[in-house]
Amino acid sequence: MERSLAVAALAALLSGCGAAAHVTPVGTQSVDVSATTGRLGPVLTSAFGGEIFGWDIDQTGSDGLLTETLLEHNGQVVNAIETFDESSGRIAKVVRKSERSNGDVEPVADAIAGKDVGIIDVAHDYFGKGVVRHDHFDLMSPVAKNRVNGRSVPSQARGMVPDFVTNNQGSASQVMTVLYSNRRDVDAVGLYTYDTSHNVWRPRVDFPKTDLFTFAAPIYAAVDPMTNEAVIGYLGRQRYNPREPATLDVLDATTGKHLRSFTGLGYGAPNGMAIDPTRDVLCTTTQGDMDVEFYHLATGKGKAVTIPIYFLNGGGLTNGAAVAADPVHHLFLVAQRNSTFSPNGGSTVIVYDEHGTLLEYINGFNFIDNTAVIVPRIAVNPSARIGYVNGPGLSNLQEFSY
Repeated sequence: MERSLAVAALAALLSGCGAAAHVTPVGTQSVDVSATTGRLGPVLTSAFGGEIFGWDIDQTGSDGLLTETLLEHNGQVVNAIETFDESSGRIAKVVRKSERSNGDVEPVADAIAGKDVGIIDVAHDYFGKGVVRHDHFDLMSPVAKNRVNGRSVPSQARGMVPDFVTNNQGSASQVMTVLYSNRRDVDAVGLYTYDTSHNVWRPRVDFPKTDLFTFAAPIYAAVDPMTNEAVIGYLGRQRYNPREPATLDVLDATTGKHLRSFTGLGYGAPNGMAIDPTRDVLCTTTQGDMDVEFYHLATGKGKAVTIPIYFLNGGGLTNGAAVAADPVHHLFLVAQRNSTFSPNGGSTVIVYDEHGTLLEYINGFNFIDNTAVIVPRIAVNPSARIGYVNGPGLSNLQEFSY
């Protein structure tokens, strides 16, 4: 669809959803676009004011999990694991605090997965033959009990760098992608499957055996708890070609066994992905364009829609980023780091239905910070219709409703 038609269709779709604002989309005639119905809520601040290095929320409960790191004036490094209340946006408890003279141990909250299981990657660098990475995972099972009560280590963990961990809360099946050096001392990608109910990691699958666009970290994955299938997207034909469509591989989420593949609709590696298991729909964003893609997971067939431009001229970081699924209302929420919807800049959360229809956009965020070590993520509690994203500062999370 041409941009002018897309804007007109969007204006018609959104009319009647609030007070209309007269805007002039780039390259089109003036149209009336209605205001969003979502709103921003409280801003959460980490307990000690340190940078939030990882976080997630319970999609059906009331608790959240984060980790922070603070470099103090005396050179000491403070690490903390904390829980927070989703509704109030306030820290509930400092579960663990440590202080050391260097940053060679770093806890990073990867996910709340399964039945409220908190997975915290404890990144550990030590000096052996050079700098050696050897991580383990602290577990909070459940997060609601506000304590670390388990530890887990995958096989072949020495030297691996965890890249992305799924937060599937519909079942125990999880997928983790990792980076490691293979026998040729070349960066490679591995994949683990993990059962949160029994704390069992299956052996690493060296996946895939073609070249990967490894600069596009994290290498995203998602799990469909109803079919027990996992999806991972990558560039496998040409290294460092952002105009190549992604390859999407469907795997058995228990064993990592390859089941089938299909070619993505957008350009570049996935920039985010999520699955609505109730409708077997996968939503992705891509790094090489401003498309948001919707697929029927069983067939790999689908459609791509382009994020409209009302302000700015597109360009850097206006493509879609993280994606979250709301399987209760059959919605997908997409984080846009550099807004094309707001005359005041900042970031936007865009809400689509499973057919790719843009329903609303929520302005006023600011989760574009090029100094952050953690890429923006978005997480939602569908029943409460609230969500969280990074920002506005490195020590903050922003609550919102939709």
